[in-house]
Amino acid sequence: MIFTQYIKNHFGSKRGLLRAFVAEIARKLGCYKHLDKVDFRNVKRLVFVCHGNICRSPLGEAAAKRQGFTAISYGLDTRGGAHADPRAIAFGDAHQILFREHKTRQIKQYQPCAGDLLIGMEPRHARHLKKLYGADVQITLAGLWLKAPAAYLHDPYNANAIFFNRCESLVVQAADNLVQKVKEQQ
Repeated sequence: MIFTQYIKNHFGSKRGLLRAFVAEIARKLGCYKHLDKVDFRNVKRLVFVCHGNICRSPLGEAAAKRQGFTAISYGLDTRGGAHADPRAIAFGDAHQILFREHKTRQIKQYQPCAGDLLIGMEPRHARHLKKLYGADVQITLAGLWLKAPAAYLHDPYNANAIFFNRCESLVVQAADNLVQKVKEQQ
């Protein structure tokens, strides 16, 4: 029971634990090394991408915008037009990151622009983006820019409140660190 609660609080679910474990091994083996080779001198816009565009990516977008940086977000599997998750909005409100008016956007609405940096939350997001856009844009993973780098930020949608807030905190930290990296290079 205690171990199960630990997993839910730190990884969201057993699936989240497994995916995080596999992604971390791959990261340590250098499988994602190409995703942390970002030319920040040319980054003009941060494009956050997750599954549904209701929890992680809209918060990343709003956190970057809070610092005065151009950002947008998309979902790989969303109908579009829905509001952000109420828990994500409440988290943002509590941290002065406002995005109550957010409406989900489908990745097919994305038009690559010079200076875009696509930021996935999971390795499968980066792979999907690579298939869609190839070498047209730079691609990275949000977790690679954390103080303690991680290749996988599990979708908090079905997770408990502890993990939800933990995940959202990591998204904000990654967004803040990415904006700082860009500002340092320009």
